[in-house]
Amino acid sequence: MNHSLKAWNTFGIDQQTNELVCAENEQQLLNAWQSANASHHPVLILGEGSNVLFLDTFQGTVIVNRIKGIEITEQPDAWHLHVGAGENWHHLVQHTLQLGMPGLENLALIPGCVGSSPIQNIGAYGVELQRVCEYVDCVELSTGKHLRVGAAECRFGYRDSIFKHEYQDGFAIIAVGLRLSKQWHPVLTYGDLTRLDPTTVTPQQVFDSVCHMRTTKLPDPKVNGNAGSFFKNPVVTAEIAQELLAKFPTAPHYPQADGSVKLAAGWL
Repeated sequence: MNHSLKAWNTFGIDQQTNELVCAENEQQLLNAWQSANASHHPVLILGEGSNVLFLDTFQGTVIVNRIKGIEITEQPDAWHLHVGAGENWHHLVQHTLQLGMPGLENLALIPGCVGSSPIQNIGAYGVELQRVCEYVDCVELSTGKHLRVGAAECRFGYRDSIFKHEYQDGFAIIAVGLRLSKQWHPVLTYGDLTRLDPTTVTPQQVFDSVCHMRTTKLPDPKVNGNAGSFFKNPVVTAEIAQELLAKFPTAPHYPQADGSVKLAAGWL
C-alpha cells in the first residue's frame, strides 16, 4: 500500500498508488493485470511516465513495463531489430549508433520507452517511427493471446496510430520490430541540421546536433520535471500558409506531399 510514484513519472510528482508492480517479463505483466482485473481494481500500465501527470493517489495497480532485450538480425540490405517494450528509447538510439547501425539519430533524446514509440508514431527533426517500424507485438491482457501488427496495419499518421484507437484498451505492447537500412541517407531538413553538409555528415554528427538542440530547448527532467515536447505542429492549407508568409516571410514552414504546409508551433 501507498507506493510512491515519484520515480515513475518524468514530472517527478510524489503521488502514491495502492500497488506497484515492475514487470520484467510478459508473464509478470499478465499476472499483475489479471490479478487487478479480477479484484476490480483500476490498472495503469506505464513505460517511463512521460505522458502522465498524477494529481492524486492512484487507487489501483500501476504496472511498470520493463520487458527488455534487443535482438539483432543482419541481412545484406538492413539490420532487423526486435526490441523489448521496456527498453529506454534514447538508450536504443545510442546503442544502435555505437554498433554502427544508423537510422534513429534524428529521434535522439525523445523521452519514454520503445513500447510507447508506435502509439503516437514518435517523430522529430524530419523523421517518424513509421520510417523504420516493421511490426509491433502486442498481447491481449485477458487471454495472453499474441498479436503481431504489421507496419501497414498500424495506420500510422501524424502523432497517431491504430494503438490510440482499436488497441487502446485490453492490450499491451511487448516488443517493437525495426528495420535499419544499410543505405543510410541523412535527413537534414529541420533546425541546425540544415547547416550540415549532406555529402560529408556522419550519423554521429546528426545525433550530436539533435541532442544539442533538444537540451537547449528543453529542461532536463531529472532537474526540472517535464514531459518533453508533446505538442503537434499545425498542418494548414497552402492558401493559409501563403497568408501567413505574406505577413511573416521568414516564418518556418514545411511543404507536405499532399500540398498542405506544416507550420512550426514553437515559432508560433
